[in-house]
Amino acid sequence: MLIRTHVGVSLDGFLAQADGASAWEALPGYEDQSHGIAEVLEHCEAVVMGRTTFDRGLDRWSQAWPWTDKPVHVLTSRPLPSVPWDVRAVADPAECLRRLRLAGLMGDVHVIGGAQTIRAFLDLGAIDRLGVVMLPMLLGGGIPLFGSHNQQLRLQCKRMHPGGVVELVYTPA
Repeated sequence: MLIRTHVGVSLDGFLAQADGASAWEALPGYEDQSHGIAEVLEHCEAVVMGRTTFDRGLDRWSQAWPWTDKPVHVLTSRPLPSVPWDVRAVADPAECLRRLRLAGLMGDVHVIGGAQTIRAFLDLGAIDRLGVVMLPMLLGGGIPLFGSHNQQLRLQCKRMHPGGVVELVYTPA
């Protein structure tokens, strides 16, 4: 089991716009190309996301839930709405990680969504593949992927997509 991200970030380091809309959404035609997400999902057996990502995507995904065959763990301290999919609320990132490890997963875990969720898993030393897709734009403000980070982390770079999109996949050095 590998725990991995595949997150779009503007060249100036923003994961989302100030209103919370993802950086992907500011990229014209982003929905027309996979930018590597198909590869990630092919090997994915479970998903972890933050509550804000879950809430923002619920309306969009309700017609075509991308993870019908995978459990989705939502980091939240509030009850989740009733949905017809396998969605589980977990309050603590460390507890979520423990549950994932005990589940005996053979495939990967895709950590999607916000900076808080990704940082929480980085802080736990749990990210095996930090996939960062550099989007060819400057947002000029918003939510940074890496704000203050409480540990130094050495990484090794592993990959370019059409339209000038560069995907960086890092592993712990």
